[in-house]
Amino acid sequence: MASAITIPLDLIPARALNQVTFCPRLYFLQYVDAVVPVNEHVEGGLFDHRRTDDPGLANKTRKDGDVYRTRSVTVSSERLGVTAKLDVLEERDGEPCPVETKHGNFPRDQNGEPYVYDNDAVQLCIQGMLLEEELGRPVSHGIQFSVGSRDRLTVPFTEELRTQTLAAIDQIREIAARDTPPPPLPSELRNRCHGCSLCPICLPEETLFGIAEPETPPSEGTPTLPRVIPHSDAGAVLYVQEPGAYVGKRGEHLIISKDGQELNKAPIHAVRQVVIFGNVQVSTQALATLATNEIPVSYLSGYGKYIATLVSAPAKNVSLREAQFRKFDNPDIRISLAREVVRAKLTNQRVFLMRCLRAQSEEEGRVTAKDEPAARGISDLLNRLDRATELESLLGLEGQGAALYFGEFGRFLRMDLPDGRFDFTTRNRRPPRDPVNALLSFAYAMLAKDAFSAVCTVGFDPYRGFYHVGRHGKPSLALDIMEEFRTIIADSVVVTLINNRLLTPGDFIRWKDACQLTDAGRKKFFAAYEQRKAAEVTHPQYGYRMSYSRMLEVQARMLAAYVRGDVPRYHGFIVR
Repeated sequence: MASAITIPLDLIPARALNQVTFCPRLYFLQYVDAVVPVNEHVEGGLFDHRRTDDPGLANKTRKDGDVYRTRSVTVSSERLGVTAKLDVLEERDGEPCPVETKHGNFPRDQNGEPYVYDNDAVQLCIQGMLLEEELGRPVSHGIQFSVGSRDRLTVPFTEELRTQTLAAIDQIREIAARDTPPPPLPSELRNRCHGCSLCPICLPEETLFGIAEPETPPSEGTPTLPRVIPHSDAGAVLYVQEPGAYVGKRGEHLIISKDGQELNKAPIHAVRQVVIFGNVQVSTQALATLATNEIPVSYLSGYGKYIATLVSAPAKNVSLREAQFRKFDNPDIRISLAREVVRAKLTNQRVFLMRCLRAQSEEEGRVTAKDEPAARGISDLLNRLDRATELESLLGLEGQGAALYFGEFGRFLRMDLPDGRFDFTTRNRRPPRDPVNALLSFAYAMLAKDAFSAVCTVGFDPYRGFYHVGRHGKPSLALDIMEEFRTIIADSVVVTLINNRLLTPGDFIRWKDACQLTDAGRKKFFAAYEQRKAAEVTHPQYGYRMSYSRMLEVQARMLAAYVRGDVPRYHGFIVR
């Protein structure tokens, strides 16, 4: 009977052979990049294995008639370079047989007969080969148990299957030595992507689209790619800004209290992010739980300045960060990426400007807001972008665009508001001196913490950017990604709050030359900001809709695809 042994860290787990046979790209992302997301299928598998994985039952043999069954048996081979934990080892008449438990039902062939997927058969076969070496006896077959149908199928370990299994080991060693993942599966196998927990990270269709680089983007309402991104973000953002408040943990809830009185509570499973303002304390138990559940905690000052985000341990995909530093050290690559970001920012400013001024243009007898001098000026800047060969030139073009854009920003606001309380003449900050600038600065701080979370989720180093000048404590890459979304998320929220009269003069505090939102004003801002992030928009390249919140992560992932060499070019996000 096999016994527990100490396993060298460099042995390949048998599960990896299943993954690489199913999809080589899946293997790379899960075992090389160490990305292991969980969906309902993964959760179902973990639930089905709850008994076989019970440490109290490991290596304990029970006799059932003429069959001996031992659970959670670990076997390994340094010759093969593989290790496995068998769900169950059965022995009948002295013949050993590995048994593997799988979630769901068996697939069926054209005749309605059940069969075992080839990747599952490879996983069973390597278990049998490991047993043969461990016990010194032949193992002719394995058994797969289906939790869904409660059936068992026998898998013969043929020479063909053994050859396929050894080939999977060689493929793993080849892929593990790569710096970039294999390409997505070919079209005839693309059905395997449906239901895969890594699909929102792998982005197979989007990656192939980027490789092909079609000249004409899809038209509005005509999706060209199957949608694999989840429709909505799970969970809510918990904002805590009450001075002196305390965030603790009780059971499965976060408890917000002050002076011993409970103010609010939120189930942890329903929270996707926590945002702390100013003098608010968070218990170590709450922080540990949030980190364990990969829920980021963002800290802002009482004035709304973004400080930092606490996340769980950095992503294990070191190869991405190595590629990030190599690529961002290349001046030509930095220029090309910065050019795309500035192109997206200027284009989005021009689109937003024309939308906001369309009503005024019609009143003045113009057919379209394209006749606006600022719109024409930004168009001229866009035409000059490709001739910019230095970062300083791009910064100059971006600055000229900002001057044109904010020169008209006051006209975006409704002119019939009483008392002129939301007049805007120029952009100012540090500190903002009027309500409009206070709103803009606060919106940009909130967007910065979301961009920071997005690049950390993907596995980047957020402090190594390609456009913003890096200095200690400045999340340069988060600020780079954020530029594409300033206008369409942050500025849009500010204009909506003002023009829809959701804020009043009582929602601001003024002292000397500074102005900021009150706690009540922030609550109104949070509602509008989250509503804007939840709004859906059609991706200009992929043709399907997703929320702005999800778009931040998708852009970060496509930047990662470019950095790793998956796609030849990065496209900034541009609204239509």
